[in-house]
Amino acid sequence: MHYNRYAKKLGFSIKCSTSKNSTIDGQKDKQMFVCNKNGRNEDINMQEVAPVRQRNKSITKKTECKARLRIKRKAKKWHVTYFIEEHNHSMIKKFSLKKYLRSHKGIPKEERDFVKLLHKVNLSAGRVMRIMGEVYGGLANVPYDSKSVSNFMATINEDQTHKDMSKLLSHFARIKKEDPDFYFNLHTDHADKVDRIFWVDGPAIAAYKNYSDCLSFDTTYMTNMYNMPFAPFIGINRYCQSIQLGCGFLTNENVESFVWLFQEFLEAMGGLQPQNFITDQDAAMRSAILAEFPNCCHRNCRWHIMQNAQAVLGNFLSKHEELRQELNAIIDYSMSVDEFETRWADMLRKHNVADNTHLADLYHLRATFVPAYFKDRFFLFLQITAQSEGFNAVLKTYSNPHYSLHHFFEQYLKLQEKINVAEDSVEFLDEDKTFRVWGDYPLEEQALKVYTRPIYLRLRAELRKVTSYNVQLIGGQSYDVLPIKTYVYGYGSRSYQVEANVETETYSCECCKFSRDGLLCCHIFRVMVQLGCINKIPEKYILDRWRVQEETIVEEKMDLPKQPVGRKMNNKERQQLRYGTLCNDYTRVARMASTSEKGKAIADKYMLALEKELLEMKASESAKRKKKKQAAPSFDEAPDVENVGDDGQGNSSKFDHVEDPVYIAKQGRPAEKRKKSGLHLKATKVVKCSRRGMDPSRWTPDRRLTMEETGWIPVTGQAASPPFNGEQLGCHPR
Repeated sequence: MHYNRYAKKLGFSIKCSTSKNSTIDGQKDKQMFVCNKNGRNEDINMQEVAPVRQRNKSITKKTECKARLRIKRKAKKWHVTYFIEEHNHSMIKKFSLKKYLRSHKGIPKEERDFVKLLHKVNLSAGRVMRIMGEVYGGLANVPYDSKSVSNFMATINEDQTHKDMSKLLSHFARIKKEDPDFYFNLHTDHADKVDRIFWVDGPAIAAYKNYSDCLSFDTTYMTNMYNMPFAPFIGINRYCQSIQLGCGFLTNENVESFVWLFQEFLEAMGGLQPQNFITDQDAAMRSAILAEFPNCCHRNCRWHIMQNAQAVLGNFLSKHEELRQELNAIIDYSMSVDEFETRWADMLRKHNVADNTHLADLYHLRATFVPAYFKDRFFLFLQITAQSEGFNAVLKTYSNPHYSLHHFFEQYLKLQEKINVAEDSVEFLDEDKTFRVWGDYPLEEQALKVYTRPIYLRLRAELRKVTSYNVQLIGGQSYDVLPIKTYVYGYGSRSYQVEANVETETYSCECCKFSRDGLLCCHIFRVMVQLGCINKIPEKYILDRWRVQEETIVEEKMDLPKQPVGRKMNNKERQQLRYGTLCNDYTRVARMASTSEKGKAIADKYMLALEKELLEMKASESAKRKKKKQAAPSFDEAPDVENVGDDGQGNSSKFDHVEDPVYIAKQGRPAEKRKKSGLHLKATKVVKCSRRGMDPSRWTPDRRLTMEETGWIPVTGQAASPPFNGEQLGCHPR
């Protein structure tokens, strides 16, 4: 280390050369260190060509430098016996270049722990380097490069990868002790390798009882080194936030795997099936849902279906703009199944496209995605798997497709904390903040008090659209609500019929927004304004799901919560209290110790002694518990963390022979899976040949175009006949 520091100061790199071991104790007692440019490069041009193509590696330029240092052990000390100081090459004088020398690429020990800390929050090597650049006052001043950080982080990942399933199941067992409702299970193949995993924590199980009315499920995101698709069950809470209600990994996306996953989900949730379920367009998934959730309304993601249709219909619709607009309007604004069927048949006759097979395929899928077929189902503002996709987007900042499942579970726990904090934030705003109402309607004041903030904002948007409509009495209690302008966002250009009974405070609109989203629509509000019934929203139209909780965040999570008389803090609560107190105390000590190197050295000294004493105490207590357990075994004790078990979900030996899933080597950057806007069919440009500007649709195998049709002439030396087709090369513009 001393010679290497000397080498860095001068600007050269060192390496180990010859050494010798003692014949007495077998330990090394002689070592030679030489300059990295010692020796001679072989003539590359004289080497034989390798039969297999090898990576093009750079080679250090060697100059037969004689600079060296030899040391020899005498008794318990090392003595320098030979030293040559002179070099026959130039030194690296620029400080920012010295970190690239081979013997100076390592990260200092005191900074490795900090890099590990940054790695735990899934920061890339580039971001870590930017942080260290701020610490050192510039990226050029950092004494190591991004590659060194990347290599060091790879060693961390390698340590985490070893015995992945053993570590994951151990972690499950620890969580099970703290959260008795935590549920997990896994499935193995014929070689005892894990191919299916499912887990869900206690708070998610409790939340599912309130939010089982609509779930989103998607398996398009890879998060691990085994290429096992991530399969989260995503719900929506009262604040319109995504919450995770279960987490699965599947090696194969077949019917059997999905059936197993849904069975585990039902087992964890006490057999309570989701009321409405939205997934992507997957046949195996649909078959499993029909088998395991027979009472559930299943809906396909509209985005997936429209994207598939866009690929085959976009070019055709670019030539039929009127057909494209009418097709989108029929899908969006048909208010009943009969209306959709009638308008679709009229569209086929009007545009003479009854023989279009792609439109026929889209029509065949109508019952799985067209809103008219789900107008009476509670889908919470959803037509696509946007909640799952949004959750995956957030997950990308926490996990990496090259990491292990145990690392993913650690990041999953952090993400759950983020979700809880986000919910707490909105809950506090409901308690402490308010909005300035948009208008003078008394019912808006009522909505501001009873609804959560996100739901109130959605209802306020409906109130604003009241000004976009006029009302006409059709007869009796029926009203026709007509748009003032040609188009209203979200409702199109059509009129809507509303039934209103003032005596019974009963309202219904053919748009069925209350059935779909749990909120009254602007059409009903417009009729209420016309009838003068704007004092309040009837209680039966205010769902408990969207109400502000009666028990507020401040009462639930005070530093000194109200507890029943005689109640004692449990082990977890006492541990959290001690942890918080110690963190505050050690932060104060760290602030004083960080003012100088001497202070840090004193802190390190006592921290090492403290850690040693705590480890001895822990080992002593563990030995006492083990001795006590051997003396009087009890079946009521919680399972040992090292003995991986499920504490009530089966015997601990159930997973003794579990092996890690099959590792899948990845090459290149993963394909981009981010969704783009695609709820409607769009007209695409006609694809033309990059050489000739011709429409490829005119190229047919049985028809050859003449030169007059193409507008091209052959280049000099080519025959002008016979006529050539549009794909033939060797032409230039006339």
